[in-house]
Amino acid sequence: MGVRVKVRIEVGDRAVEVPALVNSGFESEEPDIALPVEVAVGLGLWPPTDFRLEEVDTAGGEALVYASPRPGRLRLLLGTDYEPEIACNILVNPHIDEVLLSDYVIDELGIVVLSFRRGLWRHVRDPEGTVRQSAT
Repeated sequence: MGVRVKVRIEVGDRAVEVPALVNSGFESEEPDIALPVEVAVGLGLWPPTDFRLEEVDTAGGEALVYASPRPGRLRLLLGTDYEPEIACNILVNPHIDEVLLSDYVIDELGIVVLSFRRGLWRHVRDPEGTVRQSAT
């Protein structure tokens, strides 16, 4: 099943709210998120104009992705008074079909996975015993 969380991604004056896969295998030294083309279109980032083409290692092997020179803002939508928000780097990957959060971003947003298989998670600021279901 995997763990998916609801996020708001902003680039300039455009924004989208989408579920994003919490992907511990997406290892990064920076706050990277990967977007499918469909989401990049909604943010005005596709087709690419001044992107950097980068080769990255993925579970499926090496892939070329488009690194946006424009940083984004990423907010974890918790439905509470506190919703963490961070600046993020945006990678557009034509080979994926959902937003992926890197391990760096997962930690920065305070996401704690309880069960990947059952899609259960909590936020570090949630009261003890809180269990959240994956976003759909």
